[in-house]
Amino acid sequence: MKDLSSLQDQTLALGGVLQACRTVHEIAQLGMTSNDQLVSAIDTIFVINPRESIEVYGEIKNVYQGLDLLSALLEDWSAVPKSAPARTAATILLLERRLQRSALMINEIREGIASIADERERLSLTAGSPEITRQLSMIYKKTISQISPKIIIKGQPKNLSIGVNTERIRSLLLAGVRSAVLWRQVGGVALDLLFNREKIIRCCEELKKLE
Repeated sequence: MKDLSSLQDQTLALGGVLQACRTVHEIAQLGMTSNDQLVSAIDTIFVINPRESIEVYGEIKNVYQGLDLLSALLEDWSAVPKSAPARTAATILLLERRLQRSALMINEIREGIASIADERERLSLTAGSPEITRQLSMIYKKTISQISPKIIIKGQPKNLSIGVNTERIRSLLLAGVRSAVLWRQVGGVALDLLFNREKIIRCCEELKKLE
């Protein structure tokens, strides 16, 4: 695969944020999601020092749904307030910026993820296993969840009352923050969503044609 342009990198990262958020709301509403979606999203948390952005996601197809949602939202701004994943994604981008103000919290997250990664390798656990999502959920709860504004996920009460679902949701929100970090690192800024809207829509289609 040829190297991605800066805007393609940014688009891919935004797709990653929306992919995670879409999966969050799928669990909240339906009580389930595909194991592939869950694992591919949570796997991104453990990619700490990628040489290029695509390494975070493994394959572009792992964010196809996020790219489709990004394209649809940019084509119709009026859909943004009505989209729960879009609202969650916007809050995640804000929380990530505020997270950068706390070196102590960033270090706590890094150390927690490194510890879980070691255990995951030692026990040969997948990213979506209950043992892993439980620990990632605790990291989110002790760190990012303490930053304002708090993310409120609405869904079916019976789905949100199941412990494994709430742990998966928090883990996916942490994955969303990881993609938000990548977006900032590759030069993403909020104004691009306004001034480069058409270019980003084209990037969504270009990225899907690369594989």
